[in-house]
Formats: sequence, C-alpha cells, structure tokens
Amino acid sequence: MSALVQLSAGPNPASASTAAPRCSPASVNIIEYNVNVATGHVDELFWIKNLSDERCTLRGYVWVVYVGTYGIKYSLAKEHVLIVKEEYAHGREIAEIGGLKKGLPLPTVTLSARGGVASFWIHGTDEQYHQVNGKPSRCITSYKMLAWLPGAPTPVTVVPHRAAVFFWCGGIQVNPVLPGRSGSDPPKPLSYYFGTSG
Repeated sequence: MSALVQLSAGPNPASASTAAPRCSPASVNIIEYNVNVATGHVDELFWIKNLSDERCTLRGYVWVVYVGTYGIKYSLAKEHVLIVKEEYAHGREIAEIGGLKKGLPLPTVTLSARGGVASFWIHGTDEQYHQVNGKPSRCITSYKMLAWLPGAPTPVTVVPHRAAVFFWCGGIQVNPVLPGRSGSDPPKPLSYYFGTSG
C-alpha cells in the first residue's frame, strides 16, 4: 500500500477539550451507496453513518481489505483475504469522480449523533490490463470488504449493494473521508454523479 498524502495531523490544543471523540467501529455503519461504471472505470461511493448517541469525528482515509477469490469468473475456491494495491489520494475533479479539491487540507469531519453521515470514494477498473512488467493485472471477486476507520484497531464489515459484488482488476485508489453524502469537498449534489437516480 502506498500513501500519496499525509494521513493525519495532531489535535489542536485549543479545541481539545471540546472536540468530539474519534468514531469507533462499533458506532458506525458503512454502506456502498452507489456505483458509477464506465469503460474501464469503476467509481464507488460509500457512506459512513453514525449510529451512536454521541457525535464523533473522522479525519483521513479508510483502509480496506477484500475477502474473496482471484479471477474474473465465479470460483468455487475457498474465500480468503486478497492482496490489492491501495493508494491514498485527494481525488480528481472530473465529472464522475469526487474527492478533495487540490490544495485543501484534510478536514476533520464531525458526524452528528444518530444519523450523521460522512462519505468517501474508491476508484479502480474492472477490466484486466497489461502492466509495465508485461504481466496481466490480477482481478478479484469479493462479497465482503473490511474497512478500517482512520486510527481504528478493528474493521467494519461492508457488503456490496448496487453492484452485488466488489470486482477490481489491479489496484484501487481511496479518497479521504469527507463531510456529507457526495464524497466531495466542496460538496456536490448526488445528481452530479448519478443523475436523477442518485
């Protein structure tokens, strides 16, 4: 896994006494909200919802691990933890991809009690391609994603929804956790990414 930007910074002493605690895995639910699929590109938007009675905060990136099998077809092989190259990046400002506008610092996101939402994108491809070493990229089929919140010791289990499966060929790019439901900062309406069905 390679990190393209710094993941976190120390707390501000002046606000430490009033700051909300970090969100714990037990206090949230993560869902795959929607997926954009185009030729050679897959962009998945995830929502993190606070289920607890207290507000909590997140800052940085979710680290993900997939459980499933290798290959482009359904396999009867036993499911296991898969190796997928993972990069952290602010994101890219094109029509179907969210993320953080270039030059902005990673925000500390506060999720209000009982329903506060933050979001993030994962990007990759579902098409096998030849790598610079001449070998084809390795594809995975997964029905379970393990997601570690920033700084959390244990993961949250996420199951696919819209696409019914997590399918990647090669590495993935994970954008930072951002306020609201669009996975972008500045925020955008969901219709910007998904049309009227968003």
